[in-house]
Amino acid sequence: MIKFDIGHYTDFKLPSNSDIPEQLQQTLHRVWERKYRDLYETGGKCNVEEAFVEVMTAFGMPNDAISHQRYVYMAYGIALAAKPTIKHYFPEEHKADIVQGIVSCWLKDSCEIPETWADTLFPNINKIGKYQATDEAYNIFYGLLQTLNTKTAYNAILDLLYDAITGDAISGFNEARRDMFNWWLIEVIPAAYCLKLPSTLYSGKWEFPPVSKLA
Repeated sequence: MIKFDIGHYTDFKLPSNSDIPEQLQQTLHRVWERKYRDLYETGGKCNVEEAFVEVMTAFGMPNDAISHQRYVYMAYGIALAAKPTIKHYFPEEHKADIVQGIVSCWLKDSCEIPETWADTLFPNINKIGKYQATDEAYNIFYGLLQTLNTKTAYNAILDLLYDAITGDAISGFNEARRDMFNWWLIEVIPAAYCLKLPSTLYSGKWEFPPVSKLA
């Protein structure tokens, strides 16, 4: 059963049931040890986008069926954490539910889908909407659809990671950025490598302002 948690991931402790290569474990630990300033502030030794590339290189490219499925599981777990943002502001919106249905079917059959599906479902993905948080959350679901195609999976992961961990799609607090980054390292990645969703989804629901104050 997947649960939501507001976080506070302060200890490098991988799930006991995860079975990932030693090289990937070492990369996760090395990146975990970096300071907030190095990841998020200008002039750091290795910014967060470089960290994404470093980790995904160790994770492996989506060059075969199993590796490709791992990318989809990673994107799916992150998208599920962003879904409450969409539901908070647009409770009658069902595009996220539609994407979930498509992804669930794909994980059962592993069939390629048309590259145009993401643009068909999200034709206005690059337009600025009313709320930054939902723009970025929709970007994540758009990226999730793109991971279903091997040609676009790698770049889609990097794009949705940026929106999830540096933006407002899951949590709008700057203080939560490093916590979400840590969640990705020790919850999302080991689960995805083992072709599973993370047991815990990062939650930002406690910080949402009332919609009436943003209208």
